[in-house]
Amino acid sequence: MSEWNYTKCAKPFGSQQEARDFMVSRGFAGQILKRDNGGFTAVCPTYPEGYYPDAVSVETIDEAALAAPSRDEHLADSECCAGPQDITISRLPQ
Repeated sequence: MSEWNYTKCAKPFGSQQEARDFMVSRGFAGQILKRDNGGFTAVCPTYPEGYYPDAVSVETIDEAALAAPSRDEHLADSECCAGPQDITISRLPQ
């Protein structure tokens, strides 16, 4: 469950990614709004539509999205391993 401070459930950011990282790292559901000033604002789920007249919602982060692991956090198979390796095992003289 999200734990926004409901007395001030908005936080400004310089980019959408910064806002997303903040919300996901803290388990906060809500929306990311793009503002006329070029910035972004993360708002809680109870954000009243139209409170910021210049804002446009660009992303919604819901509880289901917070529960699912992010694909960005995992390495692709091509990044993980060098692939099959040829190994020669020989007997050591005794």
